[in-house]
Amino acid sequence: MNEMEPYSFLLKKVVTSLVLPPGILIPILLALILFVTKRLRTFLFVILLLVYVVSIEPTKELFLRPLENAYPLPSREQIQQADAIVVLGGGVLENAPDPDGPGVVSADSLARLYGAYRAHSAIKKPIIISAGQVFGRQPEAEVSRRVLLKWGVAPQNVIVEIRSRDTAENALYTAEICQRKNWRKVVLVTSAYHMRRAVILFNRHLREIVPYPTDYKTARKSYDFGSFLPGADNVADIAAATKEYIGIVFYKIASR
Repeated sequence: MNEMEPYSFLLKKVVTSLVLPPGILIPILLALILFVTKRLRTFLFVILLLVYVVSIEPTKELFLRPLENAYPLPSREQIQQADAIVVLGGGVLENAPDPDGPGVVSADSLARLYGAYRAHSAIKKPIIISAGQVFGRQPEAEVSRRVLLKWGVAPQNVIVEIRSRDTAENALYTAEICQRKNWRKVVLVTSAYHMRRAVILFNRHLREIVPYPTDYKTARKSYDFGSFLPGADNVADIAAATKEYIGIVFYKIASR
């Protein structure tokens, strides 16, 4: 190996992170700082610092860890007595091409479905997919159903709930299905960062819930050089976590 190769690799990573958004804002702001008044310079430096802080991995973990650690992954024994498995949608690209027809679930949805599939493989209980349509025309649950059937889940073990548009409606309409079937205990599958809010809302309608978190966003490793490079995925995850905190506060206040 060439002695300079490790350094050229690190340089490539740094340059890439500063050329792509949001990192590109850092050299732009640095350049502007050189040509503005002292008062404006201070303001731009604060903006630069904020852009950097919200785009690195340690900040992302600071936001996400409390959400993702709220509920541990349950054991097989803990989910064994459940009547059904409920999986919440996380988004769909309704017109994206797919061999089985138009529509592809998002990365979050796919991870949630895989969590539900693994729970189903362990306890052989029906899966309720709760995911309607927000602004599109195709309910996410219908696309998700195709995925589960492709993985080998029997059609009679997949129930779709297509009316819900958010987590509150997921809980409401799922509870209606459970009441009709006299199901009392469910395994709730969703992204780990989303679980706290989901449990608050499902506890309003269902008696027994076993949280089954999946789709973890935090690496849970020691930080390295790359952890401190700005990245768009870190910004997106911080935004997702912030949405969860706002939702948790809102529903706790609303329930008083």
